[in-house]
Amino acid sequence: MRKLSVMALLILLYSCKSTKPELKLSNYTYDFGNVKKDSIYQGKAIIKNIGNDTLIIQQISPDCSCTNVYATKKQILPNDTCFIKFSYKTFHKIRKQENFISIIANTDSVVHLLQINAFVK
Repeated sequence: MRKLSVMALLILLYSCKSTKPELKLSNYTYDFGNVKKDSIYQGKAIIKNIGNDTLIIQQISPDCSCTNVYATKKQILPNDTCFIKFSYKTFHKIRKQENFISIIANTDSVVHLLQINAFVK
């Protein structure tokens, strides 16, 4: 009887295992530090799917035209990664800057944010 109970418990626990994708960024803030005005800088971050189903990046977009961004993959298998590569333009900017890249995916938390900081001299 005890073996049957343990087996039933194991089956129950296995069936409760989440089959959802889960997005994790290598960093949620990217700081360019002190940068020159009227320049273009390159940055990147890593997206990892730490869930148990395929992660689908539905949309990736910056909050201003000063940033161009793309993902190297739109579908990421469990335990796989991709890069977010972006360029940041400091034209017409001065002093402290804070911008965001939003990533919309098929996860519980639909929107994920990568904050970009810079101090333009």
